[in-house]
Amino acid sequence: MKRLIDAFDRAYIINLRERPDRRQEVEQEFQQIGLSIPDDKVRFYTATRPTERAQFHSIGARGVFTSHRNILELAVKDRLRNVLVFEDDVSFRDVGERFIARLLAQISGLEWDLLYFGYASPPDEQLSGPLLPWKDITLGTHFYAVNGPFMARMLDYMRESEAGPPGDADHGPTSADGIYNRVRLRHADVRVFLAAPTLAFQRSSRTDLQPVSFYDRNPLLAPAMRIARSVRHRARMTLDGIALRRRMSR
Repeated sequence: MKRLIDAFDRAYIINLRERPDRRQEVEQEFQQIGLSIPDDKVRFYTATRPTERAQFHSIGARGVFTSHRNILELAVKDRLRNVLVFEDDVSFRDVGERFIARLLAQISGLEWDLLYFGYASPPDEQLSGPLLPWKDITLGTHFYAVNGPFMARMLDYMRESEAGPPGDADHGPTSADGIYNRVRLRHADVRVFLAAPTLAFQRSSRTDLQPVSFYDRNPLLAPAMRIARSVRHRARMTLDGIALRRRMSR
């Protein structure tokens, strides 16, 4: 996985200022693949929670959208050839160095606009990679890449969405997932590819998009919730590793 990240000009990890727990967890995640972050290649984008939702359906959706947009603005400003975007709940799967080498070889000969390396949907069990072209919707913006020539165009779409009428499914404010889906559905020339299998899941952690649950607000119960989520996630990744090795060996 380190080889893949090194192949891109820069990577940003979105992390809310008030979530040092997630920052610590994602630092550990990167350490497991041989990267001590932040460094010159991988940087944190420190996000702030908006005080108003504006025309978005929630404050959380506006905050996430704004973070993804701002990262593209930074990449354009610095004239990057491409940029990787991570959310701070990313959790890498062990796909093996042979698969990463095949993936990089395919990317080197590819004309692309968006690469989804981690996604929650579509299910990847029946997909064959390393990369395949994709025209349908996706869910999950926890690990993806945007190519330099497409950045300014994507920013135009995002700004149009922010300024559009609320509730308008074609032109109004939407989520980060929503704007990337809208672009590819409206414009057939946008070149989108999925890695198959997906290279990362999302860790189970307290959400920042919905109201905080009673268990996470309670100072006595919150630590137990964090431990339970961590144990559940480790179990998931262990079982996934077994299944993935079988799949990759076929």
